Amino acid sequence: MNTAHARATDPQTSHDAAASVDPRLTTRLQASILVTLHGLDGPASHTELYESHHAFAVSPSGFRTRVKELVDGGMVEDSGDRHVLPSGRNSIRWQLTEHGHHIAQAIIEAMS
Repeated sequence: MNTAHARATDPQTSHDAAASVDPRLTTRLQASILVTLHGLDGPASHTELYESHHAFAVSPSGFRTRVKELVDGGMVEDSGDRHVLPSGRNSIRWQLTEHGHHIAQAIIEAMS
């Protein structure tokens, strides 16, 4: 979960970007996303989460990747709710899993 990867078919710029990612920043960013989700009044789409998240300067693409890693790690899941984007498309609204709640709470306690 802490190592950035690029697919073999990705362009060199993707490989360069993956190699430049600081794993400690990724870990802190993931922790910050968990705490942000914990503090919201319910599920949030990528857009809603990104807009309410101010702890790190990160691209929307990088932010989506960190959320996906949290999903893969069993800490964030699809809530079943959808958010309608300005384009008219539906967007998944994410929520913490029980495990994600425990991790977020532990992070909050450690910060106190």
